[in-house]
Amino acid sequence: MALGVKAGCASWTQTNCGSITLQVLTVVLVIVLGWVSCWSVLGDQCLPDSNIFGILVSCVCGKLLGMLVGMVKIPPLIGMIAAGIFFRNVPKLQIADDIDVGWSSVLRTGAFVILLLRAGLGLKLDVLRKNKVLVTCLSVLPCLVEVVIIACVSRPLLHLPWNWSFLLGFVIAGVSPAVVIPSMLSLVQQGYGSRVGVPTLVMAAATADNAFTITGFSVALTFVFPAQDSSLAMIILKGPLEVIIGGFCGMLFGYILAHIPPKCDNQTSIQTLLLGLVGFSCVFGLKRATYAGAGVLAALVMSTVAAQKWEGKTEIASYLQHLWTVGETLLFTLVGAQVELNLLNVKLVGYGLVCLVLGILLRCIVAYISVNCSKLNVKEKLFVCASWTPKATVQAAIGSIALDTVRESYPVDETRELYGVTVLCIAVLAIIVTSPPGAALISLLGPKLLDYKGEEVEPIRIPSCSEPDEEEGN
Repeated sequence: MALGVKAGCASWTQTNCGSITLQVLTVVLVIVLGWVSCWSVLGDQCLPDSNIFGILVSCVCGKLLGMLVGMVKIPPLIGMIAAGIFFRNVPKLQIADDIDVGWSSVLRTGAFVILLLRAGLGLKLDVLRKNKVLVTCLSVLPCLVEVVIIACVSRPLLHLPWNWSFLLGFVIAGVSPAVVIPSMLSLVQQGYGSRVGVPTLVMAAATADNAFTITGFSVALTFVFPAQDSSLAMIILKGPLEVIIGGFCGMLFGYILAHIPPKCDNQTSIQTLLLGLVGFSCVFGLKRATYAGAGVLAALVMSTVAAQKWEGKTEIASYLQHLWTVGETLLFTLVGAQVELNLLNVKLVGYGLVCLVLGILLRCIVAYISVNCSKLNVKEKLFVCASWTPKATVQAAIGSIALDTVRESYPVDETRELYGVTVLCIAVLAIIVTSPPGAALISLLGPKLLDYKGEEVEPIRIPSCSEPDEEEGN
């Protein structure tokens, strides 16, 4: 028996190590062949000290470092961000300086579009309808309170104008599905939280929280960057106008995509292609029309509406998952490459931590109040509060948008650029400070605070650094 166990352990170890080795070799082979292909076509543009070379090396190292930290149960996005920061700030290795600002902005925005489409597909309207009051309260109230607290605290501490303070609030307030949902699925697999479906509630509310945060950020962005020569009345009206435009375009395109193409052998492939093309067109097109917030909302609403009628939604989500594997590397690595450590100081980091701690503390208190009238017991309510602390995906996706917008203008406003750098640095600080502890807190408190039904359910595949394709019960 002992020999059998040892043999089994040895076999598992060899298989696991072999799998990791093959993964690394596969990644290296893809990288080398990809670079050779690019060099064959573009020539000197792919050699060292070039834009493409800087992007390729930074993102490759970000992916590898993400895989390494993932092995020790740290969210891989931390490794990706760290690689970007490294190549921006280490002397003689600052290859991120060669990356073109325009290319970086487009690539990060493209990754953000993939994230929006996946978030829309992940919204379970049936779950939201059954628990509409509870999910709405849990996704809106804590987020809104955190936005207000961060805005009120950052105004005197970070010396930001009110419009920038509220923009920072919406950047920081979103909870991270990339951390929360895989942690919830892990608990479901182990058989925890089945009494009233706490993991399902948290996953649904996390996705809705992201939708609310992104919408609020879109509105705040219009107050930070109003159109030139706009009157005060127009500035005030542009926020609601962007919500209307984004919602209308999203529902219109979503309804169209829900009914085309006709059924055929490659229907889901065509639907995925159309979803991506319309999503990119909404975000980049409306941004060019000075309605950037409307484009973000349109992509989110469009994917949500279209998915309700699609029979192959799971397969489409799988396609987007594969795209996100590349997108997350681009997003998190290039966000890290935007952080210049010489602009950080003890005061900025200290005041940033004060904003984060106060915001999260009030968020947890309001989250507990939001579920106080539900069927959850005290332990389950405390677990919901703990689940509402990690931040990562949204902060990386929208943390640099304001800075990109400033740098795309001409001439560049140095004061606004400083505000944009401050927002980005606080967003990265929020990811580093809350993501690993948040994931650990959920894993630690789940077995202690949730009920256990005594048996494990069928294993669910959990992606490394993003929301899953399916939630519990599907």
